Amino acid sequence: MTDAMDALYLYAQEHLFHILLAQESSYYVRLHREDQYEQRLRAALDEAGQKILDDLIRTKVDLALSGERAAFRAGFQIAMELGP
Repeated sequence: MTDAMDALYLYAQEHLFHILLAQESSYYVRLHREDQYEQRLRAALDEAGQKILDDLIRTKVDLALSGERAAFRAGFQIAMELGP
């Protein structure tokens, strides 16, 4: 992303994402459920398994961030193409 797009993405992340996510039906229910599943899984794993789980979670977070950034860039590009 360009510096301007990075700045806009950071602004959207800090000021808009949580508002938009709150408008998604049952987002917070799913978020809570995910936390419960992680806690249950951690309780069932030994130390080596928890390390693997940590690595998996880090990778999934990185992938989700890449997806968010790509979606933001796509939305930005579409907006620019539709503009005057």
